Amino acid sequence: MNKTPINDPFYDRLHLFLNASRSETDRGRALVAASLIEEMLEEILRSYLLEISSTKKLFEAPNAPFSTLSAKTLACRSLGLISTAEFRDIELVRKIRNAFAHSVMCSFEDQQIQDWSKALKVGMSLLDELEDGHKSRVDDGKQRFSMVTTSLVGGLYNRAHYVKKDRISEKSYPD
Repeated sequence: MNKTPINDPFYDRLHLFLNASRSETDRGRALVAASLIEEMLEEILRSYLLEISSTKKLFEAPNAPFSTLSAKTLACRSLGLISTAEFRDIELVRKIRNAFAHSVMCSFEDQQIQDWSKALKVGMSLLDELEDGHKSRVDDGKQRFSMVTTSLVGGLYNRAHYVKKDRISEKSYPD
């Protein structure tokens, strides 16, 4: 039986992310999740900002102001394109990604990584209300990281589409 192809340019990327969440090493999981979130934030910003060459330079020029995950996250939050909760969790994902990127020995078992992972909140409110020791409660850092990054990606998946409807426009001001 032939499947109808999905006409969604982001589906393959989402599929890759979901597979990586299950099969990657700890390092790979952190890097892939942060990378996809960064790509989505860039798409959100590009969908909101003017479609002019100056906007392109914000992302691609040497020393571009929006060339890092941190800058994209700050810009999205400052423009109201992501929520406070998303901002907080993306900042934690960035810290976790950086720890894995800069240390060969890094693991989700490290205390700092555990602390950052346990502080992740997006999509976890119902599970966090469960009593300690409940079988559905997610206190394991690696599981929590996977669940929250999946929630973040799900929330950001079509955000650029909706943001584009509110794209800023050129304004005229008196001389």
